[in-house]
Amino acid sequence: MSIVSLIILTKTPSYAKAPAPVIYVNPIEFSGLWYEIARTYNSYEENCVAPTVEYKKISKTKLEVYNRCFKEKIGADLKEYKGVVEPLGSNGNMSLMEKTYYWIFSEEYRIIYLDNYETAVVVDENMEYVWIMNRKPTIENKKLGDIISMLNNYIDTDKLIFPLQDKNGRYK
Repeated sequence: MSIVSLIILTKTPSYAKAPAPVIYVNPIEFSGLWYEIARTYNSYEENCVAPTVEYKKISKTKLEVYNRCFKEKIGADLKEYKGVVEPLGSNGNMSLMEKTYYWIFSEEYRIIYLDNYETAVVVDENMEYVWIMNRKPTIENKKLGDIISMLNNYIDTDKLIFPLQDKNGRYK
């Protein structure tokens, strides 16, 4: 092995795959509006402000999902896309879920943190996509710090994006 390769290997942080999901997530209790507190980069949320995700019950275990944000500034054009979420766990457990958008784009996600259905962390298996969500547009600094410390074992948390959030929760 060359010395350059050795230096690169020792300087590049190595992160593990996503931790196991929480034990159980009730789809009905998970339903409702969540405000995005932080996320990793993804092209479909580029230049988004005041992003939210809303889950609405279709059946006992199947949910519709609505992702919304304003383009570049609060009150600007609303960017919205809709999908379907189904549990991959038994007994309707939503801790592992499959989200499908436009009938063809599906991705498996897991909930790795859930605090009394008020705060959640949703990720994909490789931790490429990470969302910290809260039922309110703001979150306590200590709680956010604890979540970021936990995530630091899996991703470079310096790359988290903290979007401007609409504290009034307005959508046109």
